Amino acid sequence: MTTTAGGSVSVQQMQHEKIMRAAKQPMSGQQVLKKSVQLINNAAGASLNQNFIAKADLDALMIAIMSERAELLEETLREQVQEVRAKNNKLKTANKMMAEARKAKSHSKEKEDSPMPKEVAQFFADNDIPWGKQNEKIDPSKTYQLNSGEWDLAIENMKGWSESLTSSSQLDMTKLQSTSGKFNQTFEMMSQFISKYYRSGDAIIKNI
Repeated sequence: MTTTAGGSVSVQQMQHEKIMRAAKQPMSGQQVLKKSVQLINNAAGASLNQNFIAKADLDALMIAIMSERAELLEETLREQVQEVRAKNNKLKTANKMMAEARKAKSHSKEKEDSPMPKEVAQFFADNDIPWGKQNEKIDPSKTYQLNSGEWDLAIENMKGWSESLTSSSQLDMTKLQSTSGKFNQTFEMMSQFISKYYRSGDAIIKNI
């Protein structure tokens, strides 16, 4: 028996509270897979250390396949989410750099140059964006002086790069939604099979 500030709590109560807390927390793909394997072993009449496939029925094998698929889809989802976030961060940086470029352009005229900020030059170099009429590439170790027309061309190239990245990001979002739908569908089917085994187990216990 464990004593708390409010009095004593029985072991049964502690176990009940632990179960209730666990029930409120969604299982990860790995936890679902582990739980599914346990259920499959029970359904197939195999021990924890025994290969259940030899004894498993078709439903049990379906759960095994769907568990593996759900795990793979979860990994794919995580990778796709990271890719989308990385591109979104690049787009945020691009918008910031274009604002800096426009600010630098405001200090230039047709026959009067203004220096390219180092962070803008570094952004051009990091993303391999050309800036001149001959599609020159930026060397961030050098200093660049641009007139108003050259700034217009540089900013236009930044816009083109940003629009291309936006299109790519939208395509990634479409793929992400598709993968998410497949994961939800697989998880729902697997849940239905698992519920079936729970009901079967309850029926067996009641008949004992």
